[in-house]
Amino acid sequence: MNSAIHHPHPSAKPLSLARARCGQWLKIVGLTENSSTTSRLRELGFCESAEVRKISDGNAMICYLLGTRIAIGRDLGSEILVEPLLP
Repeated sequence: MNSAIHHPHPSAKPLSLARARCGQWLKIVGLTENSSTTSRLRELGFCESAEVRKISDGNAMICYLLGTRIAIGRDLGSEILVEPLLP
């Protein structure tokens, strides 16, 4: 996990991880209600309040989460709601 303390951006509005910019630290604020994928995303660590950094964008997005790089598809990324964090 990132050792720096991040704070929500004051004008932040939730957006999907698939739409977030690369390189930015984000806070997960929710998951969509698709029960078949929601439980799997939580098993991978994509839980509310977790901090994630999107480091690569494409059909498969690479994210830095809990000290690990994880690749997920854009379809799964669209089910994760995030807010940008300030350093």
